[in-house]
Amino acid sequence: MSVQSTTQKTPIVDKGLDAQTIKKLPGPPEFTEELRMRQETDGVLLESFLIYEPEHQATWFKDDVPLLGALDFDEKYQPFLERRGDWTYCALAIRHLSNDDAGNYMVNVRNKHGEKANHVRLSMKDENAPSKGGIEPTFFRKPSSRQEGKKLHLECEIEALPRPDIFWFLGTTQIEESEKYSMFRAIQPSNPNIHFVRLTINEPSAADGGNYVVKAVNSVGEKDCTLALNFGGGAEDEENVPARIYEQPLLLQPNPSTIILEAHIHANPKPKITWLCNGDFVKESEKKVARVEAKDGEKNKW
Repeated sequence: MSVQSTTQKTPIVDKGLDAQTIKKLPGPPEFTEELRMRQETDGVLLESFLIYEPEHQATWFKDDVPLLGALDFDEKYQPFLERRGDWTYCALAIRHLSNDDAGNYMVNVRNKHGEKANHVRLSMKDENAPSKGGIEPTFFRKPSSRQEGKKLHLECEIEALPRPDIFWFLGTTQIEESEKYSMFRAIQPSNPNIHFVRLTINEPSAADGGNYVVKAVNSVGEKDCTLALNFGGGAEDEENVPARIYEQPLLLQPNPSTIILEAHIHANPKPKITWLCNGDFVKESEKKVARVEAKDGEKNKW
């Protein structure tokens, strides 16, 4: 029996950044990297690090079924959630491995500011089992939507071998490439069996709502998954809009020496913004710069 990991190794946050600065920023949990697998003599460790304080609570899942809380202990599973220097170590030890341990593992970490999930797929290969000649399509990451200006992206990741054919549907109608729809696909550099696929809807409107289905087919099998899109109507009066934050603030790191805290606001007239750190007002300086910019293509969005 051998163990295969399909986790992405691309770091989300550069751990070389000033740890004292990062760990004091109030906000939801943030992982330093995707969950990775480390093999041990009696099993495997699924592990990553967190950069945020205060205390976290973590729950592990296998194939969307809760496994155990982060402070529990089981002979089969042993979770870890502990401070290690300026970071929080988050891991799950799986002992006495068998083919039944194969599946999609997820840890959901929460604190008082929000929550964050991290994923990894554990594949168990039995060398004595009859070979299917490949990997049946499996959704490594289920479909999700992402807005970018006047475009809406529907994205997911699929594990399959050989390379699967990808089909998109709106209800039962197959979607073809056009000015309205464009499609993209690529493979994960660290694992060529993980296929990233995307459907882009140009200038979406309420008429584009419905159930979008992505289907993957290869010689081993086929699998499909559905994402429901509902486009709610805008406010009737866009001339006077009370300011509200309509999306979870983001922590971005365009390069190792820069952090951007970004919030999206719906308001009219243009809002005045004040940032606080640990309850204190943040003063602008050469090190800290704040600005408010209109969001391209969206009325009263900042």
